[in-house]
Amino acid sequence: MKKTIFILALVLVMLSSIVAGTLAMYTVSIDNLAEGSVVAKEFVFVGGGTDTFQQGLKIAPSETTQWQFNVKNYKDSTVSETDMYYKLTFNIQALTGKKAIDPLQVTVKDSKGNVLNSVTGVGTFDVLGSFPLAVNGQEQDYFVQIHWPDNGSSDAKYAGSNYGTMINVNAVASQIPFSTSPSQGKQVSVRYETTTPWQNGQSGVYQYNYKVTVTNNTSQPINNWSLGFYLPTDTLTGVWSNAKLVSTSPPGYYKFLNPAYNNQATDNILPGQSVSFGGPAQGMGTAAIQSISVGGSNTSDITNVNLTCQFGEASLN
Repeated sequence: MKKTIFILALVLVMLSSIVAGTLAMYTVSIDNLAEGSVVAKEFVFVGGGTDTFQQGLKIAPSETTQWQFNVKNYKDSTVSETDMYYKLTFNIQALTGKKAIDPLQVTVKDSKGNVLNSVTGVGTFDVLGSFPLAVNGQEQDYFVQIHWPDNGSSDAKYAGSNYGTMINVNAVASQIPFSTSPSQGKQVSVRYETTTPWQNGQSGVYQYNYKVTVTNNTSQPINNWSLGFYLPTDTLTGVWSNAKLVSTSPPGYYKFLNPAYNNQATDNILPGQSVSFGGPAQGMGTAAIQSISVGGSNTSDITNVNLTCQFGEASLN
């Protein structure tokens, strides 16, 4: 049994006589993903449009597939006439009229294979890039990897025609750098980071370190903060500082409370500020946290958060 994923692209074209905020938009989609034969899978940030097409991609439990696309600041002999900053927004959601394939893992990598961001199930994240002013045109390749882990019951649970996932890719460009704090109008941003895993002796068990950063995007503090989320595939085994791990039940669920240091900077999350904590974990560290809830003594639980993930870092500062 295979399910269909539709990959859609919103191609945004910026004119060569570039003016910040002046953009022309072309709604298109991508074709023949399984064969990887599409010619015009690209975002072009100089004059003229591009043509792309649409087709469903079939995937089943235990399978992994990927597709490549290109970002460039030139078309033929026309090159953008200024520094170019761009933002690619990936929105992974249920196909219209269907339910999302919850275990599906969507990962974006650069041309060197570095993981830039990832989400499991549904979610939204940004990838930022730039082209400095130069005589010659420049381009950057990206890869979107789609993986369906097989836990033994995935096939049966998602049988039938009621499930499907859609990946929307939106691109915008500007002469001004984009903010690295992508709150996207949401009250809270959560960033989950992991290190490259290592093997624990001869046990065959892999370990890594994790870091969680919670940012308050509102004008009011979140007092005596708490954070809960699911991480089904890895195991967080503890926390070092700045938080208390108070629950690991049911399996795969983690709840953290503020450290109660009697310190406003750690026990509360002030407007525009962040708190961070981390600790050891077991697993490969390549799965995103899910079903996030941020609460406080002066606010109800916030579940509509902006999540970003960064996997396989050399260190966590």
